Amino acid sequence: MKIIQIDTMRVFVPWQDSFKEPMVQWRASMDTTPEEEDAYVIVQVHTDEGIVGIGEGGRSIEEIEKQAQGFVGKNPLEMDLFTLRRPWAHAMLDLAGKALGVPAHRLIGNGKYRDRVPVCYWSPYLPPDETARHAEEGALRGFRVHKIKARPQDVVEQVEAMTDVAGEEYRIRIDPNQLFELPATTVQIDDALREFKNVECFEDPVPKARAEWYGLLRKKCRIPIALHSSDTKLILDHVRQDGIDYVNVGGTIGSAVRAAAVAEAAGCLVWLQFEGHGYDIQAAFDAHVGAAIANASLPYDSAPFLREGSITKEGYSHSVKDGHFEVPREPGLGVTLDLEACKKYRVE
Repeated sequence: MKIIQIDTMRVFVPWQDSFKEPMVQWRASMDTTPEEEDAYVIVQVHTDEGIVGIGEGGRSIEEIEKQAQGFVGKNPLEMDLFTLRRPWAHAMLDLAGKALGVPAHRLIGNGKYRDRVPVCYWSPYLPPDETARHAEEGALRGFRVHKIKARPQDVVEQVEAMTDVAGEEYRIRIDPNQLFELPATTVQIDDALREFKNVECFEDPVPKARAEWYGLLRKKCRIPIALHSSDTKLILDHVRQDGIDYVNVGGTIGSAVRAAAVAEAAGCLVWLQFEGHGYDIQAAFDAHVGAAIANASLPYDSAPFLREGSITKEGYSHSVKDGHFEVPREPGLGVTLDLEACKKYRVE
């Protein structure tokens, strides 16, 4: 089997109404826009056997087309799929699974650990009342965990407002992107949240390089501590400090599998984050990888259901039920590109 042609297009599926203005503000804080940051390149990789693999990823169509030249003429079955990044990891895994007649997760691990993978609702950093509106929305849609971007000045008010509308069973994952900055600040926030039993964890509360700080926090805080990294050396540094309860892993298939294995050896559960703001293809890929990793049981950062539409014929991005995606059973990734939908959302 040889790759003979690769088609590319860049698409932007708008955010659903309740996220449109929040995402404009969130992206503006990073000097970009949703149309620039949240649009992705879709690839269709054609082979001489008539099998087509699909993938999504990358924001520059020029860069993806340049990369594509290096794949033409090659056999996907001879590639190291564990080293590829999106969109190529998606497309080549899809091709290999279809060629061999097996679902993608069979090519990743030694078994299928779950038929459904958990995912969490998500919000950018917002004032507490706006975060609460998202929490109410997430709870009504059946989600059980909600990840929020948080800042030290009002994270307590965020949690309080979310709990008021979504209930005490609605769990909250707090991600300040290291901006709690100091252990003392984190401990103070942990103490201020002592009456809230629904906080799942602090993810990267302080600089990740300070593993000894994470060890201190795990001793001082009631709330569990999570590290976002697939760097096995960094994970081991934190394990040696007894500083983490959970790990958020991603990158390549190989880096996620290795990081999850190190975390498992330390008794830590993990969740996956390859690209939290992707579309259907990314979500299906995440489901297959998660199904093949024993300890990937915490809700993943994979939220295509926050977009207004789907780019697959199955409507996979909006098939989430009770906070879970079914792991596709068909060969390859198990989802089919909807070219009419892609044409509707195409930007270049």
